[in-house]
Amino acid sequence: MKENQFLQDIQELNMLIGLASPNGNNYKERLHKHQQMLDYYIAVKSIIKKLSTKRTLYLYDCGCGRSYLSFYLNYYLKKDGFDNVSFICIDSNKDLIERCRQTASKLKMTNMTFYDATIVDFEFLEQPDIIYSLHACDSATDQMIYKGIIENARYILSVSCCQHTMRKQLKKHPLAMVTRHQPYKERLTDMISDSLRALIIETFGYKVTVYEFVAAAHTPKNIMLKCEKVQQVSKKSELAKAEYEKLSELFNIHPKLKIYLQENKIINEFS
Repeated sequence: MKENQFLQDIQELNMLIGLASPNGNNYKERLHKHQQMLDYYIAVKSIIKKLSTKRTLYLYDCGCGRSYLSFYLNYYLKKDGFDNVSFICIDSNKDLIERCRQTASKLKMTNMTFYDATIVDFEFLEQPDIIYSLHACDSATDQMIYKGIIENARYILSVSCCQHTMRKQLKKHPLAMVTRHQPYKERLTDMISDSLRALIIETFGYKVTVYEFVAAAHTPKNIMLKCEKVQQVSKKSELAKAEYEKLSELFNIHPKLKIYLQENKIINEFS
């Protein structure tokens, strides 16, 4: 009976958030989304289990879009007994945000709030325990990481998507004979972009783990940066900064993350 109820609940969730049609049939073109979000949940749950259960935990979804991921995380966290989590979802698309509010109301998910705002300008009222994104487009990923750093988030989870800004910069470098082939240019840009971001994050006292959070069959954009705040700036931070400079100089590119940090008047360790 409990299993049947679970299946009914998850099907209703899929219908309300737009992953299934009104008659309950899953949209074929969105089937891979299910596995991406379930595997993302595994990463989030492993973190939640380490955090306090005696206070509200604040999770910020930056570049949330239709908030598929946050609705899934909320549903499964509640199912697994984690009732002390508050979700703050941010996106600059006003229509999508209003749709998310209506969906949350239908699902009676009162622990979710939605804001129509740019990530970089959004004012955090509570320090984030986890700040995260799934396939935030281009520099939206950099904005999310930037906010995580300056807000001193306990954890930053990043799965980037397109790298338009970085790809345009990738011109004069030692591997031009490789990147003249478009598929290789895309892959190299992805690797360099996230490697540079990881090094920047490390300079601010985070331990960064880079891994495939879901099988590539479900999305080619399957690399997660799992970042945990473990220390203040140290010798390791200086080493990461030096490695960043070498890699950046080699390929003549900088992520927008560096620019956001340089423009910030409070944090200037990375300049």
